Parts: sequence; structure tokens; C-alpha cells
Amino acid sequence: MRRQDFEFLLDLLRENAGWEFDESQYFIIDKKISNFIREKGYNTVEDLILELKTGRKPLISQVVEAMAFSDTSFFRDFDVFYRFQKNLLPELKEKCRATKKLNIWSLGCSTGQETYSIAIAISRADKMFADWEVNILGSDLSSLSISKAQHGRYNNFEIQTGLNASTILKFFKYQDEQWEINEDVRNMIEFRRYNILEEAIVKSKFEVVFCRNVLRYFSAEHQDRILQRIASKQPQGGYLYLGKDEFIPAIEKYYYRLNENTGAYVARGNSESLNINVNPAENTHNDNNHGMPSFVRPNILVK
Repeated sequence: MRRQDFEFLLDLLRENAGWEFDESQYFIIDKKISNFIREKGYNTVEDLILELKTGRKPLISQVVEAMAFSDTSFFRDFDVFYRFQKNLLPELKEKCRATKKLNIWSLGCSTGQETYSIAIAISRADKMFADWEVNILGSDLSSLSISKAQHGRYNNFEIQTGLNASTILKFFKYQDEQWEINEDVRNMIEFRRYNILEEAIVKSKFEVVFCRNVLRYFSAEHQDRILQRIASKQPQGGYLYLGKDEFIPAIEKYYYRLNENTGAYVARGNSESLNINVNPAENTHNDNNHGMPSFVRPNILVK
């Protein structure tokens, strides 16, 4: 790919998605755009660029979606979800006991593994939310990713990445060489395509927002704007999860750090009243029922 075409694509992504890429991402972008060209039947990158320069919005949207990063897995960063289940969920039950309603947003959900991980964690939290209204929204820029998430069907490799045998058998059913999420878990979730740069059309406030490893791709200006928008959709004292190693300078304007090791934050306002232990004394990796994946081949689980 010529340098001028690469720079054109960087500008296109910056303008339409807010992403700030540089030359270090050249090979990733080159691979993704090459796949797009092959799938859509273009002869060369130059042919695609010429058509993009006409300003065709549907084509621009397709290119932006094709360039989206989709690295995800079930229970990615196991300790984050362990502490979410063992410590944060009991606190949320206490805080929201008057309404018995819990709203969670998985922002940048890709193909749904993170969103389903949240729902599974709630499902196995000793049934403490059995009589509650639990609503989980999963959103992503990519309509293809959202479509896969809505179907909730994963192949053998995807299902092994983050799940152990007992969890697979409890929350999925094997059908047509795919693992499909159980209906009771799926019913907690709505998946919706959403561009994070746009105003979110949601009426509810979200007690918890997962926005992990998403903001790092944006400029500082966009990071600030997005965090302001997320904070406006949370009650005071709501919880936000960023990536464990994600450093976003603007975060301190809207949130206090709750735990450095899990990327957890609390919305400014009434954080002094919170009493949460997010560093449990027990070893998070010795939970026999919910522990790290055993990496058995899913096909041997099927009788």
C-alpha cells in the first residue's frame, strides 16, 4: 500500500471513527484493507481509495467497520470478572435494593464474549438477582460483530478461550458444531450497533459500564468527550471498567480510581460513601467451580 493511500485511510478513520492510528499500525491496517478489497472484489487499494474519495457514506461505513479491532474472549482478565462477581455484585445489590433493577452497558462489545461473561457472572452469583430486573446492553460499531453477538454461537476455539468445562456445559448447548448460549442468559441482553462518537439514545442510567481496551485507540480530545458522555449515563457512584493497562488522562475529571489492578473506577459525586473491598483476601485463581479454563477440547464434552 502506498504511503499516500495509508495516510488517506488514517484520515478517514480519524474523521469517521475518532481513531488515532500511526505508522506502527501499518501492517494491521494493510492486512485488514487487503481482506476488505478481496471480499468486495476490488482490483487494488487505489481503486477503493478512488471510490472512497467520492464520499459514499455506505462504503465509508463498511470500511470503518472492517477496520475495527475485535480482539475479545470470554472472561478476559479473569481476576477482573472474579472481583466483579464476588465483590461488586453484592455491593450493587445493597445499593439498588429499593428498585431491584440493575442496568449494565458493555461498550465496544465486539462479538459478544465480554457481554455474555457479565451475564454469566450475574447468573452464578448465588441467585442473588433471581427476582430482579437485570438489563445488559452490548454495543459495538461493527454491525457484523453485533450480528454474531446476537446469535450467541461460538466455535470450539472461541468457546475454549476463557471458559472451563463446567461453565461451558452449564451455560451453553452444543448444536450444529457450534456452542450456543442458553436462552436464560441471552434474555438479559440487548445488542445494538452504536458509534461511540455519537450521542447515545438510551433513557436508563447504567450502574456499571464496561469500556475495556476501547478508548486507547482515540485521541485525547475524543477520550475526554466519550468519558463525559459515559459519565452522563451513570448515576453518581456508578462503576466504570477500563482495560487493566489502559491509561486515559481524562479519566480523573469524571471518575475516581477504585482499583488499579482491575481498571475499575467510580463516578465522582458520592464516592466517599462507598464501602467496597475489591481486593479479596482469597486467592482468585483457586476457585474450582469458576476458575481459569481447563482447555479441554469441547468436542469431547459432547456425548
